[in-house]
Amino acid sequence: MTQQRRSTQVETLSPRIGDPQHAQRFTVNLSAEVADALRGIAERHHVSESSVVEVALRHLFRRVTPAAFGGFLRDRGACLRRNGARLAKRG
Repeated sequence: MTQQRRSTQVETLSPRIGDPQHAQRFTVNLSAEVADALRGIAERHHVSESSVVEVALRHLFRRVTPAAFGGFLRDRGACLRRNGARLAKRG
């Protein structure tokens, strides 16, 4: 039953995962620890880093409300980084 449940979850994520036609490019800064873990997962499972990030974010966004996630981020010191801070000052 667990195997059946897993295959259903994979099918319901999105048929567009990894589809370049529907992709938007993001550049992010990651700690060396997170980047190493990301690369390790991608290499071990023969998928792209962007696929790992997209699936992980989709999974997270389905499980946590935006308000709860925003609070979680603020409680842990998340803030606007350099480009975001510059854009916020212009507004």
